[in-house]
Amino acid sequence: MISIPVAVNAEPLWNGRGRIVVSCDGNEHDWDDWAATSMNFAVLASQRLQDKLPLYIYSDHIWGSNQERSNVKGMCAYNHMRESAINGAANFGFNNTRLVCAVDNPEVAYNALRDEINKSSLENPLFIIAAGPMQVVGEGINRASREKRRFVTIISHSKWNNIHSDNPQKNFSWDNHSGWTFDEMVDAFSSSKGGKCKFVKIPDQNYNLQCDRKEFDWLRLSAARSCSYYKHGSWDWLYIRLESCAVKNGTYFDVSDTGMIVFLLTGDDRATPDVIRRLMEMPLYAK
Repeated sequence: MISIPVAVNAEPLWNGRGRIVVSCDGNEHDWDDWAATSMNFAVLASQRLQDKLPLYIYSDHIWGSNQERSNVKGMCAYNHMRESAINGAANFGFNNTRLVCAVDNPEVAYNALRDEINKSSLENPLFIIAAGPMQVVGEGINRASREKRRFVTIISHSKWNNIHSDNPQKNFSWDNHSGWTFDEMVDAFSSSKGGKCKFVKIPDQNYNLQCDRKEFDWLRLSAARSCSYYKHGSWDWLYIRLESCAVKNGTYFDVSDTGMIVFLLTGDDRATPDVIRRLMEMPLYAK
């Protein structure tokens, strides 16, 4: 079996049944996760899915932190991810979500994901958003019951994430490691012998979601920011987190990994800031 290609605006994988787990990095190399993790909580909250996210694994570049970005606006990469994860959960109501910092103790992350996989069934499937190097996701699956893997779907979009475990940055002498890659997971776990995990690879979300910051002006202007459903100040905090890792001299925001959340919920594999806006404004019109 190979990974499943998906058409634009396909039927959404999410139908309200099951659970969602996210595993992302942000503590080394990539810093867009500082923004995307914050936005992930916001988008999931907009659909009232707080109780469907039992586990959020962050800083899953388990081989170290802070070499590339030891100080950005007064914080290292590790602390930027901690801010996005802990306060993202708090600002958007994820009081029952377990937050695991993988780089602190990879074994805890592996086993936390294993345990969620082992809870899975036809009535309670698991969707894993793979938003960092694949080592944590791969090892979590590897430790899980083979019989439970058939109820698990893994979603990825980034070639860099898919291969980084076995493809460290050669221009950095400190970046020397190996681990699970996306293709290795497909080979090991998608067959009948491997448990029939489902793997979905969508287009790179950077094309639409790394974009001019003006496309996110709605975060400061939308009436939904004052909706009673959202915690006061949560949208301001979210905008600041997007600013924390702005690229191109601060003119572009990047929430590309959030495209996988949008895809899971809507079937749209070409998410744009306007699609995210419409999702986040839904509580304004809810009865």
